[in-house]
Amino acid sequence: MASLEVGKVQIYTGDGKGKTTAALGLALRATGYGLNVLILQFAKKLHCAEHDAAPRLGLRIVQADRDTPEACAEQIMELAREQISQVDVLILDELGEAMRRGFVTREDVEGLIALKPATTELVLTGRGLLPLADLADLVTEMRPVKHYFDEGLLARQGIEY
Repeated sequence: MASLEVGKVQIYTGDGKGKTTAALGLALRATGYGLNVLILQFAKKLHCAEHDAAPRLGLRIVQADRDTPEACAEQIMELAREQISQVDVLILDELGEAMRRGFVTREDVEGLIALKPATTELVLTGRGLLPLADLADLVTEMRPVKHYFDEGLLARQGIEY
């Protein structure tokens, strides 16, 4: 089984398109090299096409199954704490929304990072994560420059969802 020599903390944030897509691309690449990848999703209630494709590509995507949004966020953070030392790459997708809603705090994220082994990559995605930039080794801010949504084209199956 492959492993990383050095694991870092990455953030994909901003108001532009592509945060989850970037994390999925990283997950696909890591899986291709034999790394053990786990994607934990906050605020993804709908079944997405990536959930169908992931098993065929050797990726694991887990969503919460509790009754309330608060309980779902708690479940995802519990899983993150349990799994961070068991995987090579851990992705917390849509963490920004969970933080915006007050379900996850900066202290929760700091605690998770404290548990992160030196060889585990931790990837955080979602809007509004710039205040966590000081905790990360890499921060990418997606910024909309031009988007066909502004011309009235709504999200398209297979492209935006």
